[in-house]
Amino acid sequence: MRHTIKDIFSNRPSHTGREEDLYKVRRIPYKKDDLRILEDLLKSSRRLTHGGNKGSGDFHGGGIGGGGFENGREQRVMFKASYSYSQSVHEKYLRTYMPQENKSEVEEKPQLFGTPEDEYGANMDGLHFKCIISPENQDVNLELLSREFIKRVEALTGYRLYWRGCVHTDTPHRHAHLCINGKDKDGKNVRFQKEMIRTTMRETLSYVTTLMVGERTDREIEVARQNMVNARRWTKLDEALERYSGKISTGGLPTDVASRLAFLSEIGLSEKHAGYYALKSGWKDVLVATGRYNTFIGEWQKAGGNLALYSGGTVRGICENVITFDKDEAWNDAVIVKEGGRRIYIPVWQLSKENLIGRQIEVSGGKRALSRQVRSSDIRLIDREQKPQGRSALRGE
Repeated sequence: MRHTIKDIFSNRPSHTGREEDLYKVRRIPYKKDDLRILEDLLKSSRRLTHGGNKGSGDFHGGGIGGGGFENGREQRVMFKASYSYSQSVHEKYLRTYMPQENKSEVEEKPQLFGTPEDEYGANMDGLHFKCIISPENQDVNLELLSREFIKRVEALTGYRLYWRGCVHTDTPHRHAHLCINGKDKDGKNVRFQKEMIRTTMRETLSYVTTLMVGERTDREIEVARQNMVNARRWTKLDEALERYSGKISTGGLPTDVASRLAFLSEIGLSEKHAGYYALKSGWKDVLVATGRYNTFIGEWQKAGGNLALYSGGTVRGICENVITFDKDEAWNDAVIVKEGGRRIYIPVWQLSKENLIGRQIEVSGGKRALSRQVRSSDIRLIDREQKPQGRSALRGE
């Protein structure tokens, strides 16, 4: 039986009453009352987020599932989640992607942890949830963080989860991958509410990370502030700039806001003039789109600014470019379609169609939902349908 997206993120499981403390983290309290845990967690995050700690600065997180807190000294953690119903994708993700068997350049392969491999395999369901955990602070023990995260998710939902995790170190920023089975140890179908993924899970990770390594230092906050100046996504600095219109003089601006304007000029989103800057039309749309799909701004620059993010409906035109990544972690697959005089960036969930460049295609039925908008099945080749067929056609009859 297949389920809709609404089904997956709506069912509330019953609480099993588990009370054992499976994995201790320094100074993390564990309570029998799971609702009290959630209440305390949210109170803590709101206190740190809105308490106005002196010198903490303002920050903005983004991405599927959310980034870090906007304010305060609590550690920031990027969290993303997706799901699939495919048994073959599930198996390949565990056996190939997580241990990086498909990457010959990775000599020291990651070791998986969590539910024992044989136990997980014997209970594997087609439905599975894939998560990425990436703390800003790189001193975090990612395996420990992953285990505590799962324990707290179980406490809040009542599930007893089958799960596997690993740590990838082949990028400049170490991060953990988790795979959660679609059925738990009690035979329950695993479902997570949207708000739990977008808010509670991220806040849980931030809360636990802060307890593990302490609050963010002034130096960490300053580095994050500097990184925000050069971020290719929508930030709090852009919210400040949005209040201005027309010519923006740098004379009375805070230093970081003025620096942000200069960076936006470097990437083509503002124009520098004598004594002032002018933001280009659509600059916010580009930054917001790039926050979700990190290849968008590069394609926007290549197109000379003539590129819009697909928002649904039917598009017919020439496929000018195809962007593909690892098929088992396809957050940013996309096609660029030229329809008349405009170009459209269309995110695709795990693109499988080949030889699309230069072809006349039709894309239809896409709707914004979590990290994807259309599937390969929503893309149809139409140039073949328009070509003459048979000998009579070749003779011009």
